Amino acid sequence: MVASRAGQDSYQPLVDDKAADTGRSQFGRSAGTAVAGLFALVASFTAGRYSANDVHQAGWEAVPATSLNVGAGKPLQLWEPQLSPAFNAEPIAKNAVRRFDAYLMQMAAFADPQTKLANVEQWLAPDFEYETVGFPTSKTPAGWCVSGEEQEFRTTFNMSVFSQMLFFGSDDMATTTSYGNVFWSQPLFGVPAPQKWVYFRVTDFYSARKISPTSGQLYYNFMMIDFADLLRRVGRPVLPKAALPEGLVLTSEANDGVPAPLSVVAREQDNITAQRVSLAALTEDWAGSGPVETKMWASNLTFYGPGGIGTARGAAQYRKHVLEPFRAAFADRKVDTKIFGCEGNYCGAFGELKGRHVGPWLGLEATGKPVSIRFAFHWHVTGGRVQEGWAIFDLPGLFKQVGVDFFAKATFAPLQI
Repeated sequence: MVASRAGQDSYQPLVDDKAADTGRSQFGRSAGTAVAGLFALVASFTAGRYSANDVHQAGWEAVPATSLNVGAGKPLQLWEPQLSPAFNAEPIAKNAVRRFDAYLMQMAAFADPQTKLANVEQWLAPDFEYETVGFPTSKTPAGWCVSGEEQEFRTTFNMSVFSQMLFFGSDDMATTTSYGNVFWSQPLFGVPAPQKWVYFRVTDFYSARKISPTSGQLYYNFMMIDFADLLRRVGRPVLPKAALPEGLVLTSEANDGVPAPLSVVAREQDNITAQRVSLAALTEDWAGSGPVETKMWASNLTFYGPGGIGTARGAAQYRKHVLEPFRAAFADRKVDTKIFGCEGNYCGAFGELKGRHVGPWLGLEATGKPVSIRFAFHWHVTGGRVQEGWAIFDLPGLFKQVGVDFFAKATFAPLQI
């Protein structure tokens, strides 16, 4: 896999709370933890958000955009990156994520909380909501800056490097899929820390609105980690071993840039066909009631499923090991799409798969209950067919709906080495 520059630059050690400068002002936490919060912010949005791959190349400079009076006449400088001309063609939502990430990587660790909040509010709307799996939800930019999710993640994984595989969007949405290499040093949701470097997959979906003809603000972000695969890697599997190979996930098999696609390249691709084919694959694969078909997919497809499902290569494997077990387990299936968008021939969707749990799936015996499974899908369309797909499901959320604690199973199960 190709590691992005952004991922390399996101490496930040956790700061000991006791070493924090007690003279700093407080912002929703004690003075003794303020500095730790500043260092933690550099890796905020937890994972999969580091999109400014060329952040240290020529053309990136800190540019004071505006001066505000803070406190007793103290000026506050708002920061804005000077982007490479190669990014001028980016859609508004994607560009907002890129600028926000640039601030997090270059400046946030050195800012006091008041300056930090003022700066992130350039890209986060007043009603910004951050939602994730396992960690707390926050409802405002201020809540995000000092959120429990940020603090808990950085305490658990005190060193991290993230590498983005896909990053695309439109004027009103953006999405990423990435992998992180992290040092797991503290317990997470009761699961003991293995005290070693581990790997996990992560995905993000963003919603944005225009605030001018050329700029936007993010008002929603959903982030999801492939916890099933992460726990399998540290010897605490919650799911049965998959029939397909687990763990290896790659970026697109195309020279569209890493992460894919570079917007100036995507402008030449067939967006209309990609949108039609991806939407058809979503509904026919996951909500269809007829025979299990893969007519929207290339015969030599690659599908990177999450832990418990694995990677399917070829239409036959995808039908047998991905679609057929899911359809047998859930009746009255429906797809509720929350976010969908394409750039070039790459498309992504976030939403919920709804149905009645009538058969076993991933180790869960049938309960007869109506359930809703949050999903994050990405598709790469070539020649009028889906060539590659990526997927993560909110399995902890599914387990909770049927009365099973996903993380408790990992905590108390015998350690497998």
